[in-house]
Amino acid sequence: MPSYRRLLHEYPTGARRRLLLAVVVLALFISAFEGQLAPVLPLLLADLGLSLEVYGLITAVSLLFGAVSGYLGGELVDRIGRVRVLVPFMFLSAAACLFMALSQTVVHFTAARILLAFVEGVAMAGTQPLIRDFTPRMGRAQAFAFWSWGPVGANFFAAAVAALTLDLFDNSWRAQIFVMSGLAFVGATVVALTLRDLAPNLRRTIRLTEHATRGSGAAPAGQRLRLLLRRRVVWAHVAAMSLLYVLLATMNAYGQTMLVDHFAVAVRTASAIVMSFWVSNLAASLVFARLSDRAQNRKPFLVLGALAATLLLGALVVTMGAGASASLPLVIVLLTGVGLSLGAVLGPWMASFSEYTEEVHPDAQGVAFGLNHFVSRLFILAAVLFAPQVVAVGDWRVWMTVTLVTTAAFAVVTTQVQGRLRRATGSASAEEAGAAVAATGAPEDSRSS
Repeated sequence: MPSYRRLLHEYPTGARRRLLLAVVVLALFISAFEGQLAPVLPLLLADLGLSLEVYGLITAVSLLFGAVSGYLGGELVDRIGRVRVLVPFMFLSAAACLFMALSQTVVHFTAARILLAFVEGVAMAGTQPLIRDFTPRMGRAQAFAFWSWGPVGANFFAAAVAALTLDLFDNSWRAQIFVMSGLAFVGATVVALTLRDLAPNLRRTIRLTEHATRGSGAAPAGQRLRLLLRRRVVWAHVAAMSLLYVLLATMNAYGQTMLVDHFAVAVRTASAIVMSFWVSNLAASLVFARLSDRAQNRKPFLVLGALAATLLLGALVVTMGAGASASLPLVIVLLTGVGLSLGAVLGPWMASFSEYTEEVHPDAQGVAFGLNHFVSRLFILAAVLFAPQVVAVGDWRVWMTVTLVTTAAFAVVTTQVQGRLRRATGSASAEEAGAAVAATGAPEDSRSS
């Protein structure tokens, strides 16, 4: 397809803008869905003869490759375009997923896991900047909440598919990966035929107009990464989400395994319980993101959501002391409550980080989220690497205590991001900025997005 047909020279409005946002979420969902092994991990370990510790090492190495590729992808999308990077790497990741489904040996599985992580890291790097491109500030938290439906929705969907189809496929973990690969090829085709990128001149005009409307003047000179690294608030955002990813990575990689091992439930039951965690997170993310956009204040949702998650997670750790005799309904209620609480922070955090980044430099979205991807993947790597080691020495309760500490630290660090815990009076500047941006071609319906 000629490059000019991939570019938008006028800002999309109304239904077309919502369609483009939906396609971005679909792209992220497909990339996150590929390789979701947690629902079938006990079956995979038994089939390949892997221990949990060795699997943790394999996952850690793949995450390291994914961290590097995510940062490189952030640089690429800012330089050559979001869609130009996203589409080919989506097809490559679908092929890598198929390669993993054909694994018969540990070496084959390891190579496939690393390859998939690398190409996924590049593919996902363009999705957050695309969300920002299609959402002026007045609806940004809601848009990013929909973005979170990609990775979070993938976790929920993978757990749901496993719970519904494992019996149909004779408890085959490979069958689940074949399903992932097929959906990935279909999704990549839809994205390639539908998604378009803002023309560079249009994107820069919008950014500079937003920057000038907020009284910041021209974009600062200098290398974008260097400008970001100098800002304490940037590091507060990155550190906060990286700390939270210790818990999220644990639920993503080992949620079902933890429930099977510690509470002695069946794999299918464990998938259903983890599904309740993710679906509560999905629902809450939209509600709290909308409230955040109305208030035009992100900080209260970050701090209060983190505090609620910390308290509920602490109660879960206490409950785990009973082991297999613990009340399963109570475990479900507590995990669902943690999911709800974390739903309050995801959209507001992304909106806050995106807004502060463009205060620093209007064209640094890809680099900023690439930096966050790199650092957060190091924390995820540590979680998947050390969780099996800690469990081998102690049990899952010990490791969940570690996630409790990191979640509490997340609550502390979020107090350092920009904003106030109470909405300041006279906070109409954001609406004024949105109106000015609309005058340059941004959508008039951004206030209700």
